[in-house]
Amino acid sequence: MADQSEETTEEEEMARQSQEPEQRSMAVVENIQPSLETRDLVRAENTQMLQAENQSGQGACLMANQSLAVPRIEGSGNLAVGNPTNCTFNILQLKPGATENILPALEKLTATLQQKRALDSAVKPTGSGQECTPPNIQKLDNSPQAAASGTSIQPKTLDEPSVQGAHSTKDPAQVAAAQVAAKSCREAIATYYRKTGSYVKLIPWEDDDTKHIRDIFTELTLEKSGKKLESYKDIFLQKTRDGDCINQAVLNGLAGRGKSTLIDKMAYDWACGEALQQFELVFVIRMSAVEQSTELVDSIFDQLLSGVTSVDKNSLSSFISHNQEKVLFLFDGFDELKTRALDKALFGSILKILNRKKDRECFVVVTTRPSHYDKLVTRSLIQEPFTQVKVEGFDSEDIKKYVKRFYSDEHDKAEGLIRRIKSSNALSDLAKSPMLLLLMCILWREDSKLPETMSRIYSEALEYIFHRKTDMSSNEISKVTNELGKIALLGLLAPEQQLAFPEQVFEPNVLESAIKVGILTRQKVLKGMKSHNSIQFLHKTFQECCAGKYLQSLLETDPVEFQKSLDEMIISRRGDFDYILRFCAGDNMTCTNSILQTLAKVPGWMEIGFKYYFEGQTKDLPPVEFMKSVLTDHIDIDFWNRDTLNSFTYLLRNVHTCTVENKQTDYLEKVQSVGIFDCHLGGCMSDLVDSMSLMTNLSKVKLGLCKLKESTEEYSALSGAASSAASWAHHFKKMKNLQKLVFTFCSLTGEDMTHIAPALCDLPNLVELDLGGSESLGGSAASWAHHFKKMENLMTFNLNYCSLTGGDMTHIAPALCDLPSLVKLDLGGNTSLIGSAASWALHFKKMKNLKSLFLSDCFLTGEDMTHIAPALCDLPNLVELHLSIIGSLGGSAASWAHHFKKMKNLKKLVLRESSLTGKDMTHIVPALWDLPNLVDLDLSENRSLGGSAASWAHHFKKMKNLQRLFLIGCSLTGKDMTHIVPALWDLPNLVDLDLSENRSLGGSAASWAHHFKKMENLQKLVLKGCLLTGEDMTHIAPALCDLPNLPKTLCGQNKKDHYPV
Repeated sequence: MADQSEETTEEEEMARQSQEPEQRSMAVVENIQPSLETRDLVRAENTQMLQAENQSGQGACLMANQSLAVPRIEGSGNLAVGNPTNCTFNILQLKPGATENILPALEKLTATLQQKRALDSAVKPTGSGQECTPPNIQKLDNSPQAAASGTSIQPKTLDEPSVQGAHSTKDPAQVAAAQVAAKSCREAIATYYRKTGSYVKLIPWEDDDTKHIRDIFTELTLEKSGKKLESYKDIFLQKTRDGDCINQAVLNGLAGRGKSTLIDKMAYDWACGEALQQFELVFVIRMSAVEQSTELVDSIFDQLLSGVTSVDKNSLSSFISHNQEKVLFLFDGFDELKTRALDKALFGSILKILNRKKDRECFVVVTTRPSHYDKLVTRSLIQEPFTQVKVEGFDSEDIKKYVKRFYSDEHDKAEGLIRRIKSSNALSDLAKSPMLLLLMCILWREDSKLPETMSRIYSEALEYIFHRKTDMSSNEISKVTNELGKIALLGLLAPEQQLAFPEQVFEPNVLESAIKVGILTRQKVLKGMKSHNSIQFLHKTFQECCAGKYLQSLLETDPVEFQKSLDEMIISRRGDFDYILRFCAGDNMTCTNSILQTLAKVPGWMEIGFKYYFEGQTKDLPPVEFMKSVLTDHIDIDFWNRDTLNSFTYLLRNVHTCTVENKQTDYLEKVQSVGIFDCHLGGCMSDLVDSMSLMTNLSKVKLGLCKLKESTEEYSALSGAASSAASWAHHFKKMKNLQKLVFTFCSLTGEDMTHIAPALCDLPNLVELDLGGSESLGGSAASWAHHFKKMENLMTFNLNYCSLTGGDMTHIAPALCDLPSLVKLDLGGNTSLIGSAASWALHFKKMKNLKSLFLSDCFLTGEDMTHIAPALCDLPNLVELHLSIIGSLGGSAASWAHHFKKMKNLKKLVLRESSLTGKDMTHIVPALWDLPNLVDLDLSENRSLGGSAASWAHHFKKMKNLQRLFLIGCSLTGKDMTHIVPALWDLPNLVDLDLSENRSLGGSAASWAHHFKKMENLQKLVLKGCLLTGEDMTHIAPALCDLPNLPKTLCGQNKKDHYPV
């Protein structure tokens, strides 16, 4: 009884301790019964440990199933364990002095756990061959180096609860059951992925035409922030700026670009132990079978574990919740989610995982079409941080690899198809889609021919599919396709998008024919204790194709229903119907015109109309409403993909043909300017420029941030087109009315310029040329600059930020000397010009008509200025000179500032951020006072001027025509202001004074603010960011009150106690 009483007392003490959080430190437990030898060892080690801990006030006790040499540990916290293979530990905090009769309590705990026998069920990563260390226990480093550094016995705990084994229940039975469920689940889904993913059907509808995935799989082009990822594995390595793992990724790509195949490859690689082994479980969930209220575990069992009885739902759910960082979800096809109108209140656990309301530490990858990206990335679903990856499909090398792998035994077939794709811009673009490239390979296999449009490719593929397995005529195939299309369209238009159907909705004969040839697939689905057959199209694009063809037939059989469907898709904008409309327009101009007329009613949708017109493949003009809405005075092309650009050029050429041959209205003559921004023009630039040259009144062409060729010579490799401007520059010769041409940040090269420059020489009306931001031009001017001599009407020339060197300028400057109309030259941002002005500045003397010169951010030195300043003195028309961010002018003004005196027509001088000193100002300001036309002076960001105004500010008095003075961020002090402000009060024309960001002015206004009273013409005064106080404002505000022309004073970003003016 005494022993029992002692045991009870010890248990009560432990229970009490467990309720004191600050005294508690527990790791999770597996059932482990120690042997007798282990007990003796544990008792001995604990005695030693507890004796040591009595001295520090706390103790810890370890129990394990193997003989462990427990190190001596001081302090509290988790216990670091040296070799915890497949086991976890209970760590109990003991009250000081509780050193006796510990083992009986531990033995009782072990006896309870023994019943569960969970040790053999612990999950171990397949093929890892490594011991599994529970992530909430830091593995002990017993190396001499660690011992020397004192780190070998430092315990460390990861965040709870998302760590393996960190079950909130603390019930060993539930822990064990969760481990068993996870192990069984892993085995089942890994087997499933290996079996379903190991062989790929070359022809989806042919069971016997397959290749192993290793022989046919071709890497897709994946881009993050415009940069190509090496492989999908990079998606799992992304981090925030703070170094935290980003555990959500959105894969965004057009239909057929390989998103689903990529998801299958991830799962297959994991199942084979070749990738993603940091995850215990990987779940592929097809969103086409998911509604907004669907629960995760239900989907797992419906889609992956149907018929698997060895996995308990609750236990699996428990494992996922308590091992989140070990679980990867691959949600495929968010755009196929059944629910269209989402209601956050009805979200099930799948959508709650997406919005991080549940299991937020799990890694999530979700795929979607671009049409649904904005619906996915919202406040109610995916939010930052997440990794956005564009699935671009295949690049040129990928296309060649895929074709050669498809025709691995037919080299000539492969080369012939590659040549055919090369011959057509349209086919080159379509081939980027793995699905379409597959269809091309299939069609080419038959008769070595390919159509040009997507709708024709799918139509011929359907014919091929039926003819392989049946002797049906074309009319019979069309009838079956229309019957399928009726169901397909109803599913796509349904409020809850439907991609899977029960058998009974199909006519029996149609169903069996479609299943026989492979257009439809039949799959048994188990729901609880009941099962039924689910029918799906072999790919969503085939469902859209059949729906589009049925929609075509409706125009003849039921025009009212046809228009109703169009209105629902276009005007109501209830979903993504682009592909349906493309298939509907295919080779049917009547349908195409109806679509375009409906589009004309909806602002902002006109650009996609080009694609429908292209699918129609007609030589007739589209409806007048469409023509007038797209061919306007100014056309803006923003973020168009190549598919749309190709369709646009097709329209322009058709319009021109109809104008010339049929004497119809020339809609192209209305267009006066075209702006193209942030588009990928590689491969279609030649056709685009050629078609724009048909616009007889085109006067302005602007290209900004456009890729003019593929970064990896992609288009060149595939199409055989020249990689530089050689293929398109000559088309500019035909634009005789062109006045302005802009290539801003389009990465032009020296090779490009050898073709562009001569093409522009004969344009009689070209007055403005902007090549800014072409950073690859540096060092190449010798090969193209001489052509500028012939551009006699050029008035404005921009070469800023082109990495030009001094050597380049020795060719450019002489070429510009004789241009009689050149009035504005921008050479800013060419930092490599530093120290080179001696070799080229002299040529400026001959630019007699030059009015504006920009040399900002060129890192010019004082020595450079001794050549530039005198060269500009004799320019009678120079009115604007920008020398900002020069860099090294400080202390050198004595050698060049006096030349400013001769620039009698100068109206604006900018010397921002030029490192000027007070000494420099004693030379600069006196040189400017006699300039009768100087109205605008900017000396901002010269931070060395602080404290020096006494020596130069008084010269401002003589600048009687000065209207605007900027002294922003010059480190001016209150003492400086006592010299500057009095010097300005007599300037009769001063209307704008900016003294922002002079942070030393706070507390000094009493000495200078009253001078503002005399600036009667001042219209704008800026004192933002000067750290002015309320006391300052009591002096400033009264001084400004009586200024009759001052409508605005900006005093923001000063101290909190300032008074509003």
